[in-house]
Amino acid sequence: MGIVDDLAELPQFASVDRSQLETLAKHAVELDVPAGVELTHEGRHEGSVFIVVSGSIGIERGGRTVDTIGRGGFFGEIAAIDGGPRTATGFALEDTVVVAISPRQLNDVLDESSELRAMMMAAMEERLGRIDAEG
Repeated sequence: MGIVDDLAELPQFASVDRSQLETLAKHAVELDVPAGVELTHEGRHEGSVFIVVSGSIGIERGGRTVDTIGRGGFFGEIAAIDGGPRTATGFALEDTVVVAISPRQLNDVLDESSELRAMMMAAMEERLGRIDAEG
């Protein structure tokens, strides 16, 4: 199976048109991430947005775990959308498979897909609300 099929199987992406998923996946790479490996680093200006295909990611802010992202969730999108530094560190809690997408690729697709934009914005707002409530 390819990246498009993996994304299409995730409930969060079920309503997204397949052509949009193909655009999203065009320059994406699927990564096997061993437990403990950090993918994002709080405060750094760095690249990709990650979608969790399997496994789970811990989200740390200020050295404290504030969230867990499982299958179908994504992280790294805040820095990609606003161009600022990472707001948190994301690390694999277990052996995890993610799809890595460049910020430019994500923004190009969000400009074309109102369904994907609405889904990502709603999930981002919900996560920020959860994290801020804990902080």
